[in-house]
Amino acid sequence: MSQLTAEDEVELQSLLKQLLRNINDRISGAPSTECAEEILLHLEETDKDFHNYEFVKYLRQYVESSLGTVVEEETKILTRGDGQHSVGSGHDTLIHAVTRRTRDSAEYQQMMQTLKNTMIMVVESLINKFEEDQMRKEEMHREKQHSQSNSQYTDNCSDSDSSFNQVRDTFYLFIAS
Repeated sequence: MSQLTAEDEVELQSLLKQLLRNINDRISGAPSTECAEEILLHLEETDKDFHNYEFVKYLRQYVESSLGTVVEEETKILTRGDGQHSVGSGHDTLIHAVTRRTRDSAEYQQMMQTLKNTMIMVVESLINKFEEDQMRKEEMHREKQHSQSNSQYTDNCSDSDSSFNQVRDTFYLFIAS
């Protein structure tokens, strides 16, 4: 599963937006960009719900499916048939050795490169959508202001013109919401 599809990208966009909504208060309360970065870097340590976020679950499943066989193979290589470790004593030593060897593997490098490229595209797409939404909102706001200034002029016209203006203003308000 090392390659991510277009459907994966769309799903990641949705999951990332959901995560950002969930942690919005924490990030927006940060006094600087650096502080917001620190909050994100330590989110696992500080957010009791971290492992329940769908984005995190998706990434965990992606890593497991991409590297599961590598971890199993490295564990077999580093343990003897009798369950003893061939890399010193202790459980931590085995975990560190398997982790190191997995991180040195071609599969890990490919997974990380694919994930990095995909996330760059996902974030850029979210930023572009945000900017487009902002421009649309600004345009609607300008149109609304323009229609309000025009309606002041046409308020002196007949009742049928006034009704038309009310319908038009209602339509603009509906679109703007």
